[in-house]
Amino acid sequence: MRRQDPLGSPTLTLLAEEWMVGVLRELADGALRAAELEQALSGTGHTTIIRRLHHLLERDLVGHEREPGLPPHACKAGVAPRALYGLTEAGRALLQVTAAATRWQATWCPSAEQPRVASSLAIRLLADDHVRDILLGLADEPRSGRELDRCVRGVGRSALRRRLHELVQAGLVERDGRLSVPKYELTTAARRLALIAVLAVRWERRWAPPEKSTRVTDLADLLRMLAPIAVVPEPLAGVCHLRVETAEPADHDIYLEAGEARLLLLEGLPSAPPRVIGQATAEGLCDALLRGSGQFEVRGDRALLMTVIGALRAALVA
Repeated sequence: MRRQDPLGSPTLTLLAEEWMVGVLRELADGALRAAELEQALSGTGHTTIIRRLHHLLERDLVGHEREPGLPPHACKAGVAPRALYGLTEAGRALLQVTAAATRWQATWCPSAEQPRVASSLAIRLLADDHVRDILLGLADEPRSGRELDRCVRGVGRSALRRRLHELVQAGLVERDGRLSVPKYELTTAARRLALIAVLAVRWERRWAPPEKSTRVTDLADLLRMLAPIAVVPEPLAGVCHLRVETAEPADHDIYLEAGEARLLLLEGLPSAPPRVIGQATAEGLCDALLRGSGQFEVRGDRALLMTVIGALRAALVA
């Protein structure tokens, strides 16, 4: 289940840098000098502010205004202390991700410790590859620690147990010790983290398109997180086939089965023909999940497709 650079991960990793979210928030109200940022974010050091600004400048998330009398080459060489730094359009759009992370914590983990204003708990968790793999490993069903050892690769047993303990303490995983072999299960709070990941994916597709085609299998993983808390009206039933357009020779197929007021993401081909096929780009699918406005080419039962997308959207943005 280990992914190499999964969708949304570069953005979340950037935001998880110490004080990065704080810098973005301070710049949201207008351009500031590096010294003003340092003063506003008490506890940071000059070097930390300069490094964060440098990273934001590299990614065109922040622009600068040269002060009169400042040599033209000063900002090009790095971060000029006397220049004014402000968010670009892409940097301002990134605030949607940080705002969603703040709302998630206020709703689901209001008592969680905030060691610094550096980043929210949600961003720090999602930026951790091993935590993401654990969450995905528990997305479909409860698993024992030994079962997780087999499906979460690249992390030692002691490190896996430590992260599981941290997730239990944060209220994202429940440990059922009543069984002879204790099992771990995701809470609703953990599944709601999918919103932050989808927002990061959508931001990347809009503002930082990858050089190579991205693997939309990561979108299927996010839908796997959402499906168990999505509710579809009874007696609606049938298989919905989502075909996500990619730059590869073949599109990517996601099968969702509705029945008994629930949704299930199928691992393979369905046993019965799909009642509807909806084709969209990765951006279109994200837009549909976030705003209900994604464009689909539909063949078959359009009402089923719209109901399934609506149920996933309700689970995502509730």
